[in-house]
Amino acid sequence: MRTIIEHNNPHYGFFYEIGSVIVHRKSKWQDIELAESPEFGKVLLLDGITQVGLKDEERYHETLVIPAMIAHPRAREILIIGGGDGCVLREVLACKGVRQVIMADIDAEVISVCREYLPELNKGAFDDPRLRLEIGDGRTFVEHCPDDSFDVVIMDMTDPFGPSERLYTKEFFMQVQRILKGPEGIFAMHGESSIARPIAWACIYKTLNTVFPIVRTAFSFVPMYGTLWSFQFSSCTTDLLTFSNPTMKPTDELKACIAEKRSDEPRFAKAAMWPALFAEDPSTKAALGLAQSRVITDIHPHFPDVFEP
Repeated sequence: MRTIIEHNNPHYGFFYEIGSVIVHRKSKWQDIELAESPEFGKVLLLDGITQVGLKDEERYHETLVIPAMIAHPRAREILIIGGGDGCVLREVLACKGVRQVIMADIDAEVISVCREYLPELNKGAFDDPRLRLEIGDGRTFVEHCPDDSFDVVIMDMTDPFGPSERLYTKEFFMQVQRILKGPEGIFAMHGESSIARPIAWACIYKTLNTVFPIVRTAFSFVPMYGTLWSFQFSSCTTDLLTFSNPTMKPTDELKACIAEKRSDEPRFAKAAMWPALFAEDPSTKAALGLAQSRVITDIHPHFPDVFEP
C-alpha cells in the first residue's frame, strides 16, 4: 500500500491509500498514474494529484453538467474543455437533443489511458459519433472559434496552477462568452472550494462576475477531493436559481423536465437535490470579503493563494 496525501491548502488536506498500479505513463505534459484504491476503487492521478475515482464521482460530474444541460432551453452544440477521463462527456451525451460535442483536451495520452482502462466511468462515450476530439490547448481552440458556436460550454480543468491559469482569467471568460450562442448560453466550470481555498473561490467568482450578468454557484461534498466543492454556472439570461428554487420550479416539475431531457436518471443530481445544491454556503460571504481576492487577468494571472501541492 502507498499513502496518497492531498493538500487542499498548505495547512489542510486528507489522505487515502492505493495498492496495485494499473498503468503508469509520462506524456509530454504530465505524469499519468492509474491505481487501485480500497476506498475509491480505480483512481486517476495526474502529477500525483487525484483527478477522479470510481466511488462517488457522480457528485462532481453530475453537479457540473446536469444543471447547465437541463436549464438551457435547447442544448445541442456543446464544447467540453478538458475532461480527459470522459465523465463530463458521458453526462453530456446522456442528454437528449445533443447534436455535436467537441472536446478540447491538451493531452491525448490521458484520453487513451481512460478510454482503455476506465470504461466503467466513461461508458464508451469516446466512441459516440457525435463526438469530435480536438487535441490541443483549450484556450487556443476557444480563441479560434467563430462567434455563437455553442449552446453550453463546460470546463473541467485541473486547478489553476501553472499553464491552467490561462483558463481562469477575465480575458478567457470573455472569449467563452463570445462563442456562446445567444444570451441564454451557459458556461459551467468547477469553482474550487470556498472552505479549503476561499481566496481562489472568490477570485473565480469575482472574475466571472465581470463578464457574465448572472453567476450562480452549486455546492457538493466530493469525497475524492476531501472537501466541499463548488460549481459555477454563468450566463447572460439563464438563471439556474429559477430551476433550483422550489417556489419557482416545483420539484415534480423539475423531475419531469430532467426525465424529458435525459436518457437516464441521475444518480446524485436528482430534482430533489437541486435546492440543497444551490443553497448558498455561509463560507462564500466570508470568502468574498477577503482582501486578497481579486479579478484574475492575463496581466496578473497568478492566484494569491497559489501553493505547491
